Amino acid sequence: DPEKQIAMPTPLDEVSFTLENLGYSEEEALERSMAYLKAFGLEGKELVQVEDLSGGEKRRLTLAASLAHDPGVLILDEPTASVDPWGVRDIRRFVRDQARRGRAVIVVEHKARYFLDLASRAYGITGNGSLEPVGMDRAEETLENLGADASMTLEPRGAASVSRGETLLEAEGLVVGRGSFKASVEDVKIKRGEVVAIIGRNGSGKTTLLKTLSGLRRPLEGTVHLKGRAFYVPQAPDYLFTERSVGGELEGLDLPEDLVPRWITRVAGESPYRLSHGQRRWLSLLIAAGRRPDVLLLDEPTTGLDKRLFSRLASFLESARKSSAVIVATHDARLVALLADRVLLAGDGRVREIGVEEGVGILESAWR
Repeated sequence: DPEKQIAMPTPLDEVSFTLENLGYSEEEALERSMAYLKAFGLEGKELVQVEDLSGGEKRRLTLAASLAHDPGVLILDEPTASVDPWGVRDIRRFVRDQARRGRAVIVVEHKARYFLDLASRAYGITGNGSLEPVGMDRAEETLENLGADASMTLEPRGAASVSRGETLLEAEGLVVGRGSFKASVEDVKIKRGEVVAIIGRNGSGKTTLLKTLSGLRRPLEGTVHLKGRAFYVPQAPDYLFTERSVGGELEGLDLPEDLVPRWITRVAGESPYRLSHGQRRWLSLLIAAGRRPDVLLLDEPTTGLDKRLFSRLASFLESARKSSAVIVATHDARLVALLADRVLLAGDGRVREIGVEEGVGILESAWR
């Protein structure tokens, strides 16, 4: 979780902090820090404020800071969470190179398909919590059965179950931005019943666009017309919590019973911040569902979710689209292939509509 790991104000400070504390000279710390920031796609952002980085860029920063001192053992916990497919490619290349150099690399990952071809051994955690070795000749099938996303093929897209209704959100002449970044947005209308996916590299403006469409940011130019109520679920679920307990977060909300997991009752009295990342993510979705918005905006909703919770998320979105328009910023090709009616591509200072198949192809080809 980058929000709990990053301590310094800029990427350069964050990476060099560890090196200087380990006794590297200032000159060597600077040289290594710049090299690792470049390796993880942060060249040119060495001195920006950390809070101006996207969620995926923060994840890249934590990897650079953790690896710059060249440790003999690398333990990576969900390293691809919030990272775009191009970043996943960089992480895969780095893991492969470190293994070739004789480093021991341990990767804990729901999206096992990103690393299976690099692994010499694989293990799965069973329902009773035991760690079981997995034969590499049947690793894909075995890990899929244990709830990991190990398949190299995407599920086919289901038939649309809801007819399109009235226009709920319309953007005209829109230019969005933060700091020195800005992007022009192709005019767009989004109707009730639609699921619209926004894809693009980390830092391309997906989150900025979601916040502008929801009214949390003012547009630099143009207008956003919203009919009804919008609700934005941030990439970091912790930002949404305001109460001392899980039960307090859900009190008074009109919750769809089929979306409330059994573990919610068990942890009702606990602080939401004590939940696992996947549980915190699901709690944020329940809070959104309970508000019954007309336009639901989700930022990277699949991060931290295992295959079982991903399936429940897909059901959640199918349910939500019956009464709402759903806009999702995502790097997850599974989500686009399964649910998206339309795709917006962010990049090079603009946001434009492309075909769904083209969007899936972009996400799937970038990391391989």
